[in-house]
This record gives sequence, C-alpha cells and structure tokens, in this order.
Amino acid sequence: MAKRALNDQKRGDLGINEVYQGDCLQLMKRIPEKTVDFVLTDPPYGIDFRSFRLSKREDGGRIANDSFEDWKRTLPGMFSEFKRVLTATGCCACFNGGGNKSLNTSIFIMEAVKYFHLEQVLVWRKNMGLGWRYRPAYETIVVLSNGENRYNFYDTSRKCVNVIEGINQIIPKAGDHPTPKPVRLLRRLLEIHSIPGQLVLDPFAGGGSTGVACKQMGRNYILMELEARYCDMARNRIAKAEIDVPAMRVSALRDSAVLEDFELVMSVK
Repeated sequence: MAKRALNDQKRGDLGINEVYQGDCLQLMKRIPEKTVDFVLTDPPYGIDFRSFRLSKREDGGRIANDSFEDWKRTLPGMFSEFKRVLTATGCCACFNGGGNKSLNTSIFIMEAVKYFHLEQVLVWRKNMGLGWRYRPAYETIVVLSNGENRYNFYDTSRKCVNVIEGINQIIPKAGDHPTPKPVRLLRRLLEIHSIPGQLVLDPFAGGGSTGVACKQMGRNYILMELEARYCDMARNRIAKAEIDVPAMRVSALRDSAVLEDFELVMSVK
C-alpha cells in the first residue's frame, strides 16, 4: 500500500483542502469512488437539538435538519455515499450523541450495518451535561469500516481503548456553532485512523474543527457545510491554524513502521 502523492489524488471537480457550502448528499456525488481514506464527522443526531446558551440568536441555537424525520431520511443517502467514496481499507468515525433516552444511536447503527462493518462504539466522556437526575456525561462515536478487521488503524501503543477521557466538551459562545467538538479529540481520532497525506472527508463540518485538526496533523481534507456563516468560520479558523511540527515528526516515525506491518498483513491475505 504505497502512499499517494498529493498531485496524484484526483477528487473530481472538488479540490482538496477546501470548504464547500451546500447539501453534502449532492456534493459528495462529485467525489470519485474509492478516493477518501477516512470520514470523520459530526452529523445531526435527529434530536431537534437546541442550545439554550445560544437561544437568543435568530436560529434559536438550533441545528439544521436535526428533526427526527429529516435525520432518518438522510441516513441511507449518507451511508451510500460514504460507502462509495471510501477506499477498500477506509473507515468512518461518526459522532452520534448519547447519554439520553433516545433510540437514535440504535437506529443509526442498524442503518449503518446495511453498508458497513461495525468495528466499535467509542464512548467520549465529555464532562457533565445539562439536565436533571441522570445528567448526560458522554457521547458515542460509531466506527465503521469497509472491510472487517482490514481497515486503517495506526495506533501501535496497544493501549487504545474504547473510552476517551480527559477531553472536556466545549461550551459554545455567541457566534459559535452550537455543538463544536474539541480539536484535541479530533486529532486523537485522526492519529488512530489516518496518516499524513491521506484524505479526510467531513460532510457536516460545522465550524471547521476537523479541518483545523487535519491541517495541524498534515492530513488533506474536504469539508462540506450547509450554512454559509459556518463555512466562513471554518475557512477563517483553518487559515489561522498551524502545522504541529513535533507531532508530525512523531507521526512520521510511527507511521513508517505501521505501514510496513500493514503491507505485510495485506500481502499475506
């Protein structure tokens, strides 16, 4: 499995390392099949979410297309496009909410396994959420792959567990996206499932945290977002982000060994 040169990565009429505004189900059709290495995204959860901290905004602090019916209608087309654009060893890590009495995570997984292998359901311990009695304190991250047990996994520490702790949630401020994810958390997922130079797709980009993490870690990206204001926010944040040179050096040393092991396993199979 040779590393692909940047100039050899053809993505149809969509350039890499760009933020695109529009309906991701339509935009993804413009990406050639089997060209994305990792889908890292935080789609709507179908819970009609409203950030009460941002309730005075024009949108009331709500997420677009987050009603249960809109969300459920989106899933088949979303998974179908993920399946089409991912490489044979590509995988997805999709945030999927949690810590409440909704059945949406179960519905999400039941739809996902029509297209992918379910590799893991991670638990992100995000600190304490709002509410009473059982206050939500975690979110799930559903990891899916094209090939069972043959997917991009680059952690060599032997200490990679399915609970992520020590990274707290972000409390949004006025003007922020209502549900931002910590860049540090996204970097952790990038370290596990991608290497420098590979292409990451985030079709629900929000304020662009995935793009920031990709730029810091030397990954290429395609971001998609429905709302213009968040596209502008994402572009501005990415422009200000800097490559993390020390982390890149460690990643380069680690990934060379991982690639050799992966090529050996694949050649045997």
